[in-house]
Amino acid sequence: MADYLDSMIQQIRILLIYFSLIACISSCQGQTTDQLTAEQQLRKEMNDWMQPYRREKATDFEHWIDWVENHIDGVWRHPVYKHMDAFFQQHREEYLRLRKADLARYPSAPDILPGYELVPDFYVPYEDQSFSLEEVLRLAQGVGNFRTLGIADTRFVTEILNGYAMEYLKAEKHHTQEQVINQRMYGELFFVDSIQDDLWQITVVDRLYALKFSWNIRDNLVSKPELWVYTGERQPPGWLSGQAPKSNTPLQQLDSTLSSFRWSLYDEASSDEKDSNGIITEVVDNMTEYYQAHRQDYIRLRNEELAKYPRPDASYAKAFTYDVPELKEDLLSVLEKEGDRYKISNMAAPYETEGSYTIHNFRYMLMRHLKNYAEYNLTAWIAGIDTYSKRVATDIWEIQFFYHKYAVSFRWNIATDEISDLMVKTKEKVTVDRPVGEPAEIN
Repeated sequence: MADYLDSMIQQIRILLIYFSLIACISSCQGQTTDQLTAEQQLRKEMNDWMQPYRREKATDFEHWIDWVENHIDGVWRHPVYKHMDAFFQQHREEYLRLRKADLARYPSAPDILPGYELVPDFYVPYEDQSFSLEEVLRLAQGVGNFRTLGIADTRFVTEILNGYAMEYLKAEKHHTQEQVINQRMYGELFFVDSIQDDLWQITVVDRLYALKFSWNIRDNLVSKPELWVYTGERQPPGWLSGQAPKSNTPLQQLDSTLSSFRWSLYDEASSDEKDSNGIITEVVDNMTEYYQAHRQDYIRLRNEELAKYPRPDASYAKAFTYDVPELKEDLLSVLEKEGDRYKISNMAAPYETEGSYTIHNFRYMLMRHLKNYAEYNLTAWIAGIDTYSKRVATDIWEIQFFYHKYAVSFRWNIATDEISDLMVKTKEKVTVDRPVGEPAEIN
């Protein structure tokens, strides 16, 4: 069981940054106050609050993250946690108000989920007895409390529960991992219902199963997880269509539109696609067609979002003087190559609005070069980001970000998705002692 838990936690580490991007954490870093919604303003203040732990106190943050991921006693007494909790205590009522406001955007769950059957205690056979699911959830939500302002920020918990659900489906329903992934390709829908006072029930439905859990928005604790597995025939066309949350910002509108579109693709899929043991490509192909048909809308939104970052930090960048061409090749490997040019992949492009997805992939490749690299995955979500931008020509932006010992800059043509002029620099001269594309340490 311990091996399973370690594997699941590793998967969570890899997924965490991606789900933080869905939450639009990075989209408000450089805005002026009069442009911000209340949520964006608080997220900006969070990012500013954690600035020391991205730079001069980065080692302290890494020490704490190691304690978190190895569930070592003292997590809550560590200066990093106390620093975050001080911010939360100062803004406690604002957190509560924003969480309530976000819940109000979501529809109530259906009275029944036809064809879905409850699986009692689904997680028990796969639970590490030395570190129970209850303890996992308490740790996850305690650590994430500082960054949690809405439903999107609970995706860390849903991915933990998805890990247990996948083990159940493979062991008891004999689904392959590919079959589970294929069903989840059609997306998921979130529903909320008040239980009492600050306690809410969250329901997450996809085409294969549904998760339910209670969320206390005052202390951020999650409890009473349930798994409902779909055992019925093919779901009727239009089931749960039009159930996206209300949108208050252009990014929320895009997220809702993409979610509804993905959900609807199930109605067009053949039985062979649904039951395939290979990863299906039809959903990605349809998303690409949607993206290309709405390219002008994306260009407008991208210009708006990129303008919200602060301008490049030329002063801090002066400390990074050494080029590392081998690392540049690693970063280019996550892009799609067309001739001698590189571009954002078709799979990523529909979700890329302010460079966050590309930066996430670049950071992941850089992270693999750090000693004990797995522990750095939590950094982007909790410590925040160092990202900057400026327009250099029509629809062309220069993006700069700092991560650990690295400074990275590149240009993004938001009309064609081409990435160019990529540079990776470090503060000290380093050598890469292994073939490109394989994880290793930097000397």
